[in-house]
Amino acid sequence: MEPTPGILFENEDFVALDKPPGWFSVPARHPTPSDRVVSLWLRESAIGSAYMIHRLDRFTSGVMLVAKNPVAHRKGCAWFEKRVAKKIYLFLASPPPSRPAIQIRTPVDGKPAQTLFEAVEASSRYFLGRATPLTGRFHQIREHAARAGFPLLGDKSFGGETAERVCLHAHSLETPVGRFEAPLALDLATLWEKLKHA
Repeated sequence: MEPTPGILFENEDFVALDKPPGWFSVPARHPTPSDRVVSLWLRESAIGSAYMIHRLDRFTSGVMLVAKNPVAHRKGCAWFEKRVAKKIYLFLASPPPSRPAIQIRTPVDGKPAQTLFEAVEASSRYFLGRATPLTGRFHQIREHAARAGFPLLGDKSFGGETAERVCLHAHSLETPVGRFEAPLALDLATLWEKLKHA
């Protein structure tokens, strides 16, 4: 049975989800009947209305925050625009970095961008890393990881080694209504157990 999003938090204004890999945040430009879509799933569930504050790529798993009404949507979007919301991602990449922490400050799409990378655990060829984006550019972590010399596994666009998907997981999200955390997705945790000894 295919996994569905897990509810991490809910109040009258917001719901925080743990999005499985393979789910679209919103309908694709050219949708197919087999697409699994977070916004539609929410609207068809008991939660009802869904106003997307931010998105995760289809194959990125982890924490998403969704508003349940227009007022909350405006408030939530402002948290992201003003960088009040703090995000941390986990990822698998190769090769391990030469230092335990590296900060990349290079523009993405011509706009200033900054990401802090930290090695959590490493083997001789691979590592489990933590990424803290200090700006919010599209594909920022993926592009900065490649620039740092360790493209994410599965990220063909940026030269990463082959994997079932881009190995990126939205681990935590801190907002004025709480801090929400999703443990590393099962497929990535299983893959890391194999790569530890590679």
